[in-house]
Amino acid sequence: MTMKWYGFKRLLSIVFVFVIFHKADAIDLRPTHVSCQSGGGMGVVSLGTGWCYGSHHRWETDIFLGLVPKYDSESAKVAMALKENFVPWKVNLGMGFMLEPLTSSIYFTTLLNEHVWARLPSRYGEKGYYMLSTKIRANISLGQRLRWEIPGEAGVFDSVSIFYELGTCDIYVLSAAGNSEIKFHELLQLCLGIRLNFRR
Repeated sequence: MTMKWYGFKRLLSIVFVFVIFHKADAIDLRPTHVSCQSGGGMGVVSLGTGWCYGSHHRWETDIFLGLVPKYDSESAKVAMALKENFVPWKVNLGMGFMLEPLTSSIYFTTLLNEHVWARLPSRYGEKGYYMLSTKIRANISLGQRLRWEIPGEAGVFDSVSIFYELGTCDIYVLSAAGNSEIKFHELLQLCLGIRLNFRR
């Protein structure tokens, strides 16, 4: 009985390994698109790539690197963002055009710089001196996209999209909560961009 049970477990293990390898082989980890955008709390210009997945590719995960000019600081900085998008539906406009009338996003940005902090430095001894770190920003945004299918079967990309987003970040909302002088439009950050979708 023990030998039979041992043999059965070994058989189950082999089947399990084959199933796992089959599923892993079916997962396509290649990015589905590349994007270039300006604004949105990611710098003057930022480049990124990402993956679409889920039912009808409604979910997207993007990673961006952006350039923040030095302005009145000592040097320019690099921003990095991790972004999750949800696109609930698409509208076929004909002539190769597709409208995505609503995109919703939540994303986190950070500056790759040692002069910004994630935790309150010890020199700020008073608890609650700053409620938020200067290193990580939480953002939300809503927007729209217009996609055009590139005619033909050749080429790396099968379509190109233009988009805009309007959003805000945690520090803007927190500032407005304690200051009635801040106008609503001052809380918003605009993003304009273009996205190239890989052919599959």
